[in-house]
Amino acid sequence: MKTVVLGMISILMMGLLAGCSGGNDAGGSGKNDGTAAPLSIMRTYHASLEQFQGSDNINDNKLVKLLREWSGYDVEYETLPKDNVSQKLSVVLASGDVPDILWIPGKADYFKLAQQGAFEPLDELIETYIPNLEKIFTKEELDAARYEGKLYAIPHRTASKVDHGVLTRWDIFEEVGLKEPTTLDELHEAMKVIKDRKNMAPLTAAASNPGGFTGAFAPFAGAFGVGTTTIEKDGKLEFSWLQAEYKSFLTMLKQWYDEGLIDQEFAINKDVKDRMINGTAAIGSIPWYDAQMIDRSIADKNNGGVIRYIAPPVGDNGHSGYPETGLTSLYQVIPIQANNKEGAAKYFNFIFSEKADKLTTFGIEGEDYTVENDQVVQTPEQSNAIPWRTLYFLSDTDPSFFARLEAKGFLPYYEPLTGFEQNREETAYAPSIEAWDTNFTELRNYAEENAMKFIMNKRDLGEFDQFVKEFNAKGGKEAIDAMNEWYTQK
Repeated sequence: MKTVVLGMISILMMGLLAGCSGGNDAGGSGKNDGTAAPLSIMRTYHASLEQFQGSDNINDNKLVKLLREWSGYDVEYETLPKDNVSQKLSVVLASGDVPDILWIPGKADYFKLAQQGAFEPLDELIETYIPNLEKIFTKEELDAARYEGKLYAIPHRTASKVDHGVLTRWDIFEEVGLKEPTTLDELHEAMKVIKDRKNMAPLTAAASNPGGFTGAFAPFAGAFGVGTTTIEKDGKLEFSWLQAEYKSFLTMLKQWYDEGLIDQEFAINKDVKDRMINGTAAIGSIPWYDAQMIDRSIADKNNGGVIRYIAPPVGDNGHSGYPETGLTSLYQVIPIQANNKEGAAKYFNFIFSEKADKLTTFGIEGEDYTVENDQVVQTPEQSNAIPWRTLYFLSDTDPSFFARLEAKGFLPYYEPLTGFEQNREETAYAPSIEAWDTNFTELRNYAEENAMKFIMNKRDLGEFDQFVKEFNAKGGKEAIDAMNEWYTQK
């Protein structure tokens, strides 16, 4: 049976992030001796809730029993509905019968409710009861959840730093005698060779869904310095989609499209995995979690295919990079009416401890994993037997994330991407800004729609300035002005 071995370095990392195992590390009131204080948590719905077997459920299984015993709190979970979450949150908070810890999905809801005084300020509770927090979060990650200088939530941290990268069918590159391209010009020449030798459009993309165009071409936009939604100019943010550099980026893509180097169906494609698997495309901006499926399908076909991530291409001015994964818009709060605010804070600290993190990452030693030569050994079957364990996370630590990647076989696909240049979107760290939040989706969709028209010759690029005026008239200027009120004062 194939095993997944997680080395001593992972265990050491857990120790560094979570601190020592004694004293404040446990964070609770000690062993549960039958007199434990009740603690209620209401979390968002997750598909893992449907993965319990037999009579097990979120409140009755081997892991939650240990969480109660080790923390000293009689913790009980409830879940928010899949739909109409905002309405449910309003009902719960208005009722006065609130949980001690409440998950708030959505930046707009969180900041609106914080403004209304629905949550307990956390700064003093963190200083007194949650020392483990600073070992997991950066100050900037926490500051992104502040309202008028006060922290009202612990954001649900995501440990993933990057999602997409330029994935290649490296066997095709080798077959036609190509080396790895490092610049846009080299990539252009490589694609022309592949097209001539293999009679295919080398670059594929799936841009039919909202946001699809942005994700599919961000690595190439990054070579022009416009690979994120906004860029800074003269101390202010501006939409990348309105810049002269973005017009140059579109001009390049139009040339590639006219030369037959881009999949002519990119605008209607919903998925491109099959093209990469079958070798009818050689390049695509593919997330690491899809790269694994592509690689395994190629292996099943036994067609000699090899995939490989390459560095983001560098543009003429030295720009490059993949988009950095932004902050999640998921928050955990202590309602102002909570019965056990101190207990809630201590439970956060416990969950952020090495002991709890190891339990919710691997399960129970001897049942879900073993330790051999100071190394954690867990088979995929053991990991897959407790897929619901992540329901008990209150945030994601780096050691836990890498352990799960290793257990699921994703690490060889994710890890290469972390070594490449990454570009950060500044607005991910902004509070909820109404003019931005209400206009953004429509603005992005309008920008993508017109970008594809420009590339496919359905709108002349000579009308780019007119597009900019249209974009601003649709709320673009209002949105960026509102965002800059925050950005220039932060």
